Amino acid sequence: MKKLILLLLLIFPLFIFSQPVQLFQQFNGRYDFTAVGNTLNAQPNFNGYCGQLLQSSANLALNPGQTFVSAHLYWGSIGTGDFDVALNGTPISAQRIFSHTFNGSPYFSAYADVTALVGATGNGTYTFSDMDVQALLPGYCGTNFGGWAIYVIYEDPSLLLNQISLFDGLESVSANNNNLSITLTNIDVSSDVLSKIGFLAWEGEAEIANGESLFINGTLISNALNPANNAFNGTNSYIGPPANAQNYNMDLDYYDLTGIVAQGDTSILIELESQQDFIMVNNIITSVNSELPDATIEIDDLGVLCQNNNIDVEYTVYNVNSTNELPANTPIAFYADAVLIGQTTTTNIIPLGGSESGTITLNIPIATPNNFNLRAVVDDIGNGTGIVAETDESNNEFIYPVDLSTAGILLTPGPACLGRPVILDSGVTDPPFNIQWFRNAIPIPGATNPTLVVTIDGIYSVEAVDGICRVDSNSVVITFRPQPVANPAPDMYQCDYGSTAGVFNLTDNDGDILGAQNPADFVIKYYDTFQKSFDGIPGTEILGGVHIIVPPSPQTIYARIEDNTGSCFDLTDFKIYFSRAIAGI
Repeated sequence: MKKLILLLLLIFPLFIFSQPVQLFQQFNGRYDFTAVGNTLNAQPNFNGYCGQLLQSSANLALNPGQTFVSAHLYWGSIGTGDFDVALNGTPISAQRIFSHTFNGSPYFSAYADVTALVGATGNGTYTFSDMDVQALLPGYCGTNFGGWAIYVIYEDPSLLLNQISLFDGLESVSANNNNLSITLTNIDVSSDVLSKIGFLAWEGEAEIANGESLFINGTLISNALNPANNAFNGTNSYIGPPANAQNYNMDLDYYDLTGIVAQGDTSILIELESQQDFIMVNNIITSVNSELPDATIEIDDLGVLCQNNNIDVEYTVYNVNSTNELPANTPIAFYADAVLIGQTTTTNIIPLGGSESGTITLNIPIATPNNFNLRAVVDDIGNGTGIVAETDESNNEFIYPVDLSTAGILLTPGPACLGRPVILDSGVTDPPFNIQWFRNAIPIPGATNPTLVVTIDGIYSVEAVDGICRVDSNSVVITFRPQPVANPAPDMYQCDYGSTAGVFNLTDNDGDILGAQNPADFVIKYYDTFQKSFDGIPGTEILGGVHIIVPPSPQTIYARIEDNTGSCFDLTDFKIYFSRAIAGI
């Protein structure tokens, strides 16, 4: 969602265009985060500095026992954006972009997942380069900035079960827009132990300390690096002095949330104030202790539709993006569109990363349309209400489109050609079903398998019974047609005297291809590609059998002989030659 804020400063209009900071990704487990990054400003822009470095570097140093999980690169600067950059010489293209307009001037930031690159590189120096905004710098001397940061998510078995939440967007405060409130949602706090919050913000400087404050859940935030009246002052909390205070016009900071968040919190309120400095918040990352399951469900398969409208549904409940076990007896509801048609529960405790499969028999109401959405919802007591607190309450539903006209046994025989059997498949593979095949409404002795091999004409059907569930198929008429044989055809030749076009009458080969077969029973068609001859789609053949050769010579022609229904066919091919005549030869 984008919003346009119209402010009035004196009598001049000021437009601010921004993108709200919202949840982007979450990670649940024994995880934490760190960050590396650097500014591209060699000095603060407070005194009109208009330069920018072409590259800058930072060092990643995960400790022993910390296992890399993922990496997320952000970069930002002036103008409408440079979205193709490099990290350690590897080209990186933006996967998400953010834009902001302030006082009529555009600013941007961008995001790319660099998990593969950082995972392969590991600890060491990372150099960001190839962001080119040099031509724009003279127009941004007072608000010039550029920089980059990588958030690194890592796993450590010594940690508590944590929830890492990454939020991003691009919003600002300034002298003309003094207050900014951002509510971080979808957060589940079990305790405040070792909880923390990080920010990436652009354009702040130490030289402007005029009512620039950061509040989290109503608490004024400050520390030795970030004073209470100058929260965004060009600092980097992830490195030591003196460089931590030389992150000019870029803030990469984190703060302890102990005593600020509490057990049961599901959101965090961020409030920024500035009476003068222009500050853009690009992203916020949180780490809180969270011990909650996350129930999701998938429909794996549907059985056949019984005559009494019963149908078996196979499903699996997962507990993947979680920090706690999913309790047994978690409710599951099934809906035909919005109509509740069945309920069940999980049987066992599902561990972190685990799953449990089950089967339920549903009865489809008579008034249900042929086409509907079968909705499976886990943690639902049948009215949309859940009873289990989860890390994500919005991913409990799975939708499976159903077409009742194909939910029974639908026999679809292929072509019936003499000498080649037809395989009929009931599609019923569940062991409890007893199957019986019929020919001309008479049971076929011993035909009790899911498939039937048919070699003689007749009207075929099948019946499957499992207790009170009975399923009858459609009836199909199978009439075996004569199988044509495509006899070899000779190649064709013409001389190119320089005045002829190389026109071939391909039907001259009809007699060779047909051989002794009855011409009343078969049709011969010619094609310029094998695929066209195999598909036999009407209108794709060489009409009338008259063909002008396509250079170079020779060209392969494909012939198809088929019965009068077009279902039984055989293929052959030959070449046509159009050779230039040479005097004396």
